[in-house]
Amino acid sequence: MVFTRYCVSTLICLAVLAGCGAPNVKVNKLLDNETSFPKTVAILPFTLEPNIKDKESPRTIFREVFYNNFSYLGYTDMTLDEVDQRLHHAGISVEEASGLRFMELRRILDVDAVVRGHLLEAYNFTGGIHAETMIRAKLDMIDLKTGESYWEVEHTETAYSGIATPTIVDIIQDQVENARVQEAYYKTSEVFCQRMLMQIPDPAPSRLEDVELPTIANIETNIKANKNLRPKDRIYVSMQGQPGMTATFDIGSWKTGIPMKEVSPGVYTGNYVVKKGDRVMSAFIIGTLKNPKGLARKKYYKAALASIEDGK
Repeated sequence: MVFTRYCVSTLICLAVLAGCGAPNVKVNKLLDNETSFPKTVAILPFTLEPNIKDKESPRTIFREVFYNNFSYLGYTDMTLDEVDQRLHHAGISVEEASGLRFMELRRILDVDAVVRGHLLEAYNFTGGIHAETMIRAKLDMIDLKTGESYWEVEHTETAYSGIATPTIVDIIQDQVENARVQEAYYKTSEVFCQRMLMQIPDPAPSRLEDVELPTIANIETNIKANKNLRPKDRIYVSMQGQPGMTATFDIGSWKTGIPMKEVSPGVYTGNYVVKKGDRVMSAFIIGTLKNPKGLARKKYYKAALASIEDGK
């Protein structure tokens, strides 16, 4: 019995690890030349396989989370609402949008490129001694002038808890959290998108002269890798960059626009005190400097990700 349980546990863990590796983003040679980056990008409504039971939550949440993360790159992004409104006014449905001719999309949206997303699998399951949320999707970014792909990826992200969890209390807590279906999809989408984002080319450096973005030299924080934060813990963030700017930092897309103060020329600091009920998994700390014209530059702290446990 013990041996059987050990085997089942091992097989499940191996399956999960296989589904949670780093995404393999295939970048087209189009982006070898910095001048070839598109400037304006729209994220089309995501589509999904017909056999996915929950029709709206996974694709709506995944698209929203992708947009929140993708907007940190140096593209000029059309808001999701504006994309949807333009398609609606043109009489284009969600299913039709990704299949439109590229010249037609360019006419309707007036952008250089679009991102398409298609969910191949998505489910949330809680039962017995394990809980699991999985998203498998493929995405690409298409040049609307040529129809060529800038980059493409297909990836599976699985959030799993249960057999490997050390105590029955943790198992119950994890299952309660996983049963909140929308929250589970948000968390899994966040990890998927953040892992993928680290491999997508960022045009920000090549657009410095074009848009006169503020400069950020570095960003530091006191969070440590693989250490969960609890209520009353304080996240400190410091950033060095161009003086006289407005500075904020984000904890992933979970908590955004946290103010920072310029304590000396070009040195900005801020902090966030973890509150009871806060809960976030593997979120980047992202600093933002904005100039008086409203143009912003962002920088990730990549040495560690923020994870907050819901303390009692």
